[in-house]
Amino acid sequence: MEEAGQTKLFQKAIVIFYSRSGNTRFVAEELANRLSADLAPLRDKKNRKGIWGYFWGGFDSLMKHMTKLEDYNIELNNYDLVFIGCPNWAANIPPAIRTFLAQKYWANKKIVFFCTQESMGAERVFNNLRGLVKGAEIINEKYFNKVNENKDAIREQLKSWLAGLDLGI
Repeated sequence: MEEAGQTKLFQKAIVIFYSRSGNTRFVAEELANRLSADLAPLRDKKNRKGIWGYFWGGFDSLMKHMTKLEDYNIELNNYDLVFIGCPNWAANIPPAIRTFLAQKYWANKKIVFFCTQESMGAERVFNNLRGLVKGAEIINEKYFNKVNENKDAIREQLKSWLAGLDLGI
């Protein structure tokens, strides 16, 4: 319930993500839960499992390849705020996210990016993401390191990060 004089900045949010190993899924689910937001996983039709999936995923990411996605029904006009999350693949974005972003119109959308990674390269990931959402307003960006090893710490980082954003959700 809103207090007198307080207005909600956003009425409805969605967390859109791609995850190969589960790290980004963990963060996305935690975010959606904390924000009471809708959750929309993207699924790549290309098999990205195992060592070969890891190898070809990195290659496709470096080469900025697109991919085919499983059917999804995401109507961006239903949301005031869009969270977009992905893993850092070779300091780049996975083909599933690249494909999704290229298929949508982003002008006047409010977006928050997040990525998961094992070491470094997030700034390059965010640069690439920003380049694919022309006309959008980027509210914030956050990366999370070594998610599977630090789930409790990640939950605390999420809590602090969201409090600092003051989204009014």
